[in-house]
Amino acid sequence: MSSRTLCSVLRSRASVFKPRQFQPIQGVSCPGLMQTRFYAQDHDDPFDDKDNTEPSKDELLNINLRELINNVPFDKKLRYIKDESGATHPIPDPRLLEAMYKPMTLPYTVGTDICNLDRITKILERQMGELKHPKRDMPRLWSRVLTPLEARYNGWRDGKELKHSATFIGGRWAAKEAIMKAFMAAYPALDKVFMHNIVILGPKVQMAIAGAQEAASRISSREDRPSRQRNRDGESQFYVLSEAPRAFVRVPTHEVGWVEVSLSISHDGGYATATALVTVDPKIAEMRRETSLVRPVISKTYTDLRYPERNDVD
Repeated sequence: MSSRTLCSVLRSRASVFKPRQFQPIQGVSCPGLMQTRFYAQDHDDPFDDKDNTEPSKDELLNINLRELINNVPFDKKLRYIKDESGATHPIPDPRLLEAMYKPMTLPYTVGTDICNLDRITKILERQMGELKHPKRDMPRLWSRVLTPLEARYNGWRDGKELKHSATFIGGRWAAKEAIMKAFMAAYPALDKVFMHNIVILGPKVQMAIAGAQEAASRISSREDRPSRQRNRDGESQFYVLSEAPRAFVRVPTHEVGWVEVSLSISHDGGYATATALVTVDPKIAEMRRETSLVRPVISKTYTDLRYPERNDVD
């Protein structure tokens, strides 16, 4: 043996003369044949099915549910059997299917809606408190619900009597929502109607419009001297039919203009409710939706200082 080999053996005398100590491994691999598994100290055996940890609350509920289901007798469990009996496969009545696929035209359709007045009050307060909101200007919700004609005779009161304003606009909101439901149920083939397609006129507004029209007729009769239109009783054509609010809907077709809808509005505590009754016209029901025309989307009715960039757009 050379001196160089002897030195190398003496240097490694720890590995030669001392037994090799086992070093714990971090990873665990599946052993093959004729192999032994070794694990670190205080390390759980992944192949040990005995788990001493207590189940969580969710696992305990699942265990209890599983035991409850397994304890149900087999004959009492609900089963689906593929057979032709009427108990497992009920067949609809043919007359029911005929009524479903060939619905008859109903004479009336009803729509109802309810509105929380506290929510309307919070919306008005938030919109009035915005920095961009100019003083003495109606909030966005006011112009969103009311048409220009309605807003003219039911103007914003500069934030005064906010509760009264919330009660009014909440009733109008519920009324127009009820009208939209009833109208779309009466004429499903037509386009949808929106808030600004509906006009609700109270008794004072009706009298104001009738007075303006009668004054305009007098001026026209003085200039052109036409015969004034009167009814069978000899009275003027401008009169108020009812003291209750009257609602009118603009039909989304060019052949038909406006139709009247029966409406009832009620207030109780912090809520406003409305019910609308639409008389189905067979002529309007036969019309179909116009696909060639594109309905313009009106983003805002009133232009003001809050949106100066919209005022420049034609």
